[in-house]
Amino acid sequence: MIKANSKNKEVKENASIADFLKSNSIDPIGVTVEHNFEVINTGSIAKIMLKDGDTLEVLRFVGGG
Repeated sequence: MIKANSKNKEVKENASIADFLKSNSIDPIGVTVEHNFEVINTGSIAKIMLKDGDTLEVLRFVGGG
């Protein structure tokens, strides 16, 4: 189990951050991901495997006026 945006989430074994985003219908192009308090480059999200106890923050930036 991981904590994503302060909520407990189950993840499949050997799931990457990219897998997590896809399974939650989140487009990786429109977000910034922080993994265990470190901002992750979009090109690395498929390489980083999630482990029990990890923390993710997924931030979406929107414009307005």
